[in-house]
Amino acid sequence: MKFRKSVLIILFLAGCWSFQSNAKDEPGAMKEDSHHVKTWNKFADDLVKLKDKVLKGKQLKLETKIGGYSTDPNFYKETKYIDKKTGKLLVLEQLEKKKPHHLHVLEIYIRDKKGRVLRDYSVTFLPHARNAPVQTLINFHGYGGKMHGFRQFDVTGDLIYEQCKGFYKGKEVTIHLFEDDLVNGGADADKVMKSVPYKLCFAKVLYQESTLIDINDNRF
Repeated sequence: MKFRKSVLIILFLAGCWSFQSNAKDEPGAMKEDSHHVKTWNKFADDLVKLKDKVLKGKQLKLETKIGGYSTDPNFYKETKYIDKKTGKLLVLEQLEKKKPHHLHVLEIYIRDKKGRVLRDYSVTFLPHARNAPVQTLINFHGYGGKMHGFRQFDVTGDLIYEQCKGFYKGKEVTIHLFEDDLVNGGADADKVMKSVPYKLCFAKVLYQESTLIDINDNRF
C-alpha cells in the first residue's frame, strides 16, 4: 500500500523510543522500549515463517531487481514471488545485498479464490538501525459492491488508517481516514463515517482481530 512509506519515520520515532529524565540519567536521554522491541521482532520472525508457508507447493515466477537509496543505490535485492497460476503477487522480499541474511522489507499477501487480497502483512527495517523493525503493518480488506476497503493496524493492534475506493451509484468513492481522524474524530471525519458509502464499504472489513500471526492458522 502506498500509505506505508509515509509513516516510516514517524512510527520509528514515536514507537521505538521514549524520552525519560531522572536523577540517574541525563535530561532527555532516550530509553529503549524493550516490550516494543520484543513484540515487533517477534512479528518479523513470524512473518518470515509465514512466507515459507504461503509459498509452499506453489508454482512460482520470480522477478528480481537491485534497488536502494541515494547514498547506496545497490542496497537491497528485491524478489517478487508471483503465483504462476493466477499471476498474482504473493510475497515481496527485500534483502540487504551485502548482508543477505538481513531482511529489509517483507510483504505477504493472503488472497481469496478470486485473487483478491484478504489480508496483507509487512515489516520494514531501517538500513542502519536493526534493533527492531521501524514499521509493522497489517491490513484487513473487504469488498462490497464495486468498492474495496481496508483497515490498517500495526502489530500492537492500533488502528492507524482506513481507505475505501470504488463506485457507489455510479459515482466515484475515495475515502482516506488517518489515525488522528479515527482517534479524535471531528465534524468531517464523523460525517464520512456516517455516510452510506462508508458503511457499505467497511461492512465486511474486520474492525479488530488478533494482529499477531499464528502460522498454524488454517486460513493460511
